Amino acid sequence: MKTYNGSCHCGSVTFKLKTDGKKIIQCNCSICTKKGALHLRVATEDFELLTGLDALVLYQFRTRTASHYFCKHCGIHPYSNPRIAPDMISVNVRCLNDVDIDEDFEIVNFDGKHWQVAAEALNK
Repeated sequence: MKTYNGSCHCGSVTFKLKTDGKKIIQCNCSICTKKGALHLRVATEDFELLTGLDALVLYQFRTRTASHYFCKHCGIHPYSNPRIAPDMISVNVRCLNDVDIDEDFEIVNFDGKHWQVAAEALNK
């Protein structure tokens, strides 16, 4: 497993994670499109928040299943607990340090505009 370190823009929120995952999700739902997040999902035991618990603000909408966390100082979205897997951590790959997204990962599109249909297709 590879270890990655990451942070928000101002550095108030720092974290590390371990994963063998190379596929990242680009979702076209309303929130992911606006925040520009690319998602790398990891188990909670493979994610460690190092600093900044007090700097995080929770945002939820519609079903209130997903938990989106933002730094209250710089506004950056480092991670979430996604609706499709609320017991996991979805790290915003754009917040990882020292990665080349095009070289290190494969981007997979998820049709979040049609969330229910896209989620059901994953289970087939």
